[in-house]
Amino acid sequence: MNRNVAKELAALTRGKVLQQVPLSRHTSLRVGGCADMMMYPVHHREVLAIIRFCAGRAIPRFIMGAGTNLLVRDRGIRGVVIKLTRSFRKITPVGTDGDQPMILAEAGASLRRLLAVCLEHELAGLEFLSGIPGSLGGAWVMNAGAQGTEMGDVTEAITLLTPRGELEEKKSPGLPFAYRSLGLAPGTVILKGLLRVRRGTRSTIAQSVEAINRRRWQSQPLELPSAGCVFKNPPGDAAGRLIEQAGLKGRREGGAQISEKHANFIVNRGGATARDILTLMDVMQKSVLEATGIRLEPELQVVGEHG
Repeated sequence: MNRNVAKELAALTRGKVLQQVPLSRHTSLRVGGCADMMMYPVHHREVLAIIRFCAGRAIPRFIMGAGTNLLVRDRGIRGVVIKLTRSFRKITPVGTDGDQPMILAEAGASLRRLLAVCLEHELAGLEFLSGIPGSLGGAWVMNAGAQGTEMGDVTEAITLLTPRGELEEKKSPGLPFAYRSLGLAPGTVILKGLLRVRRGTRSTIAQSVEAINRRRWQSQPLELPSAGCVFKNPPGDAAGRLIEQAGLKGRREGGAQISEKHANFIVNRGGATARDILTLMDVMQKSVLEATGIRLEPELQVVGEHG
């Protein structure tokens, strides 16, 4: 990136600005090349200024959460990576004296901290997020779910920044949630949202969280770097079952491996590259398609420069 352009960009925020950032340090898979620039804006007006600057100069930009459902290619990301996980983390219980308690939370808040606030204030209904890594913004974008509940089921409203640079609030049921997706226009930035919860007790919430976490540790390779499920479940079936049925559990490519514990996970056993992981994804898709006629759709978001 041109030095003068980089200087102009850096002047748009009071937050931290870094250049040539290895994204392997910012993704749960621990792979990925460098970002030209990474910015940590501290206010939505700064986010807006950065987006408008990039649009005016045709500079690519990418909004990054906690990097837990993300594969960055080995050549990295050109342009600007905007991180919201440092400043946009406020979580506030609201309406706790009324009929419908809610939580107002910013997109950079971690799901782990969200659950801790729920436990502290004895607010139930979000336990299904237990053990899911990442930020709230990422959970909204992917319509994260487990135990039969998804983010779309508990979201009352979302405040976002449109690709045109306008603040907008979208309310349920008009939010376009679908299986593992939220159908917002490309370039939309989620800033915060309202979540519906219900009153509970600290002991029952803690027991539910503990039980869900125990099941995750028993069935998922949480001891190794991964990005969670690689493929979406096809209608009426499970991607992990189809991949296992194809005989691919334990298959390796370089430092990457299809997990021996859960076939819909790819783990980094040390030194894996994005190319290794993409190769395994291709093998998984082709093998399942050949065996069943079902084409698996990636749940994992793949970004970055090709080559």
